[in-house]
Amino acid sequence: MWGRVIEIMTAVWLAASPFIFRASDNSTFVWADSLIALLVCVLAGLSYWQPTRHAHLLILVVGTGLALWGRFAISPPPPIHQNHIVVGLFLLMIALIPNHASLPPQTWQDDVA
Repeated sequence: MWGRVIEIMTAVWLAASPFIFRASDNSTFVWADSLIALLVCVLAGLSYWQPTRHAHLLILVVGTGLALWGRFAISPPPPIHQNHIVVGLFLLMIALIPNHASLPPQTWQDDVA
């Protein structure tokens, strides 16, 4: 489940980024980044629960939207939007990692037991 931990850490970065990139005077960035970060945390957290173990795949939608917002909001994108692009693409990569990627395949586990 290390992929979900990375998603939560990325969400913390996203929530802090308006203050790091000095965009905190614009409440749109603060609220949008905070809500998107909360959504990523909720989806990553839901992946720990067996009935919603595939909730992290919805982060693909969030990452796509974040990257598109960063790219097409203003041209050329300011640093805060460049951060949105990078975070969105990073979330797209991490969200594809299965929950139990660090465990051996189930057939190998069955053979050992």
